[in-house]
Amino acid sequence: MPQGEGPYKTHIGAGRRTVFEPFCLLHDRRLLLEGEKPVAIGARAPEILIALLERPGELVSKDELFARAWPNTIVEESNLRAQVAALRRALRETRETRYIAAAPGRGYRFVGLVSAPGGEDIGLPEPGHSPESPKNRRNNLPSRLTPIFGRAEVIGVLSARLKRRRFVTIVGPAGIGKTTVALAVATELSSAYADGAYFVDLAPLADAGLVASAVAAALGAAPVTEDSVSELVAFVRGKHILLLLDSCEHVVEAAAILAERMLKGAMSVDVLATSREPLRAEGESVHRLAPLTVPPVQAGQSAADALGYSSVELFVERAASIADDFELTNEEAPIVADLCRQLDGIALAIELAAARVDALHPRAIAARLNDRFRLLTGGRRTALPRHRTLAAALNWSYELLTERERAVFRRLAVFAGGFTLEAVSAVRADAEITALDIPDLLAQLIAKSMVIAGSEGARGDYRLLDTMRAYSAAKLAESGHKDAILRRHAQHFRDVFERALSEWEERSIGEWLASYAWQIDNLRTALEWAYSSKGDADVGMALTVAAIPLWFQLSSTDGCRECVERALSRLGSDEARDARAREIMQLYLALGLSRTFTIGLAPQASAAWTKAFDIAEALNDKEYQLEALWGLWFYHIGAGEYRAALQVAQQFCATAETASDIRIGDRLVGVPLHCLGDHAAARDRIERLLIADLASPNTSRGVRFRFGQPTAARVILAQMLWLQGFPEMAQNAAHTSADEARAMGHAISLCDALAQAVCPIAILTGDLHGADEAVAMLLEHSGRHSLGPWSILGKAWRAVLLVKRNEFSLRGAHSVAGVRMVTPV
Repeated sequence: MPQGEGPYKTHIGAGRRTVFEPFCLLHDRRLLLEGEKPVAIGARAPEILIALLERPGELVSKDELFARAWPNTIVEESNLRAQVAALRRALRETRETRYIAAAPGRGYRFVGLVSAPGGEDIGLPEPGHSPESPKNRRNNLPSRLTPIFGRAEVIGVLSARLKRRRFVTIVGPAGIGKTTVALAVATELSSAYADGAYFVDLAPLADAGLVASAVAAALGAAPVTEDSVSELVAFVRGKHILLLLDSCEHVVEAAAILAERMLKGAMSVDVLATSREPLRAEGESVHRLAPLTVPPVQAGQSAADALGYSSVELFVERAASIADDFELTNEEAPIVADLCRQLDGIALAIELAAARVDALHPRAIAARLNDRFRLLTGGRRTALPRHRTLAAALNWSYELLTERERAVFRRLAVFAGGFTLEAVSAVRADAEITALDIPDLLAQLIAKSMVIAGSEGARGDYRLLDTMRAYSAAKLAESGHKDAILRRHAQHFRDVFERALSEWEERSIGEWLASYAWQIDNLRTALEWAYSSKGDADVGMALTVAAIPLWFQLSSTDGCRECVERALSRLGSDEARDARAREIMQLYLALGLSRTFTIGLAPQASAAWTKAFDIAEALNDKEYQLEALWGLWFYHIGAGEYRAALQVAQQFCATAETASDIRIGDRLVGVPLHCLGDHAAARDRIERLLIADLASPNTSRGVRFRFGQPTAARVILAQMLWLQGFPEMAQNAAHTSADEARAMGHAISLCDALAQAVCPIAILTGDLHGADEAVAMLLEHSGRHSLGPWSILGKAWRAVLLVKRNEFSLRGAHSVAGVRMVTPV
């Protein structure tokens, strides 16, 4: 084509140039033009811009940019950031119009739309002409200006599926990225369609009858008449086309009919759709889009670790495009990871949160997520209205529900974590919506991406994403029914945990935990309401007592102590106390143990167990007398009062009636005998318990008096064997005790085995590597479960290890020089 003719007219001399409206870069002259007016960008910035424009959309590393702009020169990274910042100012970037995106710690990429890639003799576009005008292109797919994170695999899977199946619908909740993925699939496949790939945005349509007209307009077909779909089928018959129907949820029936007839009447047409619910059309293949990956909750997460998850990658990239100096540090990584978890990996919510980094630190953003619908606003002005705020995105979905579906959805806000069909019926069923209606209404909410159905291994049969739950809670508050629904929720979980308490002695620990452990978040929610100003303290008391076995089985002693103290503070009059004597007794037993596990041995713990024993004796309840005696024995052992402990142990044996409790009595007697130096008699008692335990079926509770009793017995046996001169047998007993505790999943027993047997015996036998591993495990588990005394022991053993390795000043070690083997409970 002669210079000066055709769609591009050369106003400036020939040479390599790249056009990205409204700018043009003349490569050879290192000159940036806006229209025909030069833009001042300094001496180094043109080299950086050229390097980015040579590979639009691709990451250009910092090293490459340093080499281009400062050849043979060593400069600080701040120089590169300064030049990029100057370029952004010259290009007049805004939050809505971006040309350069940062990949923190790695480099930059050009994300603007390049309408004329660099080449020879390509001039500026003549007014009114563009190589992307409808007359010159085979598709109308919007160009992507920013990178996509975490979707490469699903894009590949959907591309392959569309080739095989011809009709694929991408389904998911608001803001999860359905349109982004669909456009990426369409773009990847567009060259394979001889007659083009076409995007049809159905969101603006207020009338389902306009669906065919919208498709006709996108295809460039003549305006349709009454039999619109038939005319469209005739128009595309024989053409090889990909049709992308976006946002079908509010016109789902019309979209389904059109897709079916297109596919049947035009065998070379394929359909890709996005919707918040399946179209339920013939031949449809549904793909439920998962959220972006989020980091797990873990300690010591580095920036590099966090950036291995697509949600964090997205946040960091968007944040860096807003604030030039944003870079994820190791200190900020756990904060950003938690923020992405709270936002469920929903792309829109994460982008909106990242847009706030110009005004707020990530820590402040995370702290304000309880008011996320006020915070997460200010999306791109060019975005669809429903994508400019998080609330708008969810309003769109909520308004498409029927009134009965909305009523159920609002009430699901009271559930924390997962929930069952039984639980939904308990809090929602009434005269208007019966228990028989709930399954169908819940199925509709799942189909419309408002509720998530639990998968294998999930916590509960159903759940709400946290963001969806926050929205649901706001709607429930507006309805005026919140207090009534919270009451039903608390009453339901009181019944659930009272059932759990009754099953505690009947079922195996594994089965029992599988049924009830995952409901701990709903327990906390119910207790919070019960003890609130609008709650019911009687329900709270019953819940607290019923949940005691679960708190201890999960080694959540800190949570147990808080709940028990709160319940005891609400007892009221003496008459009320007398009426609830059995519950009060159970609360004092739990209080004594939970205080010991979290704060340490103290007179308050002994006082609590004494009160519990007095009540149990008055009620003639032998079971709870034994538990109170065990608590008092535990206190005396920990305080070094071994003769008092022996007396309590003998009283325990005199009270015990079952074979299981008699065996436990042997251990209680054996421990103080060992501490008093009678090792032969002590070992005889302990081995009697272990032999009996092997000969009889495992007790259903597994953890008696909040410890695994055979495990605790092996801990004391390991100590005895060492003192009697059998180091190998002592090591075997110590490791067996830890293995048993791990198999039970019981952190209290595990910490006890590590602190009282594995760590000291490893150190005494010179196995410093094994001791190091055991100490690390002890500190990790005691910290995770707020087990204060075991945490102190872990730190003490770590200090002993440092001394053993000559890595610790002896002058600073006086506080641990006297660390002795603390007798296990």
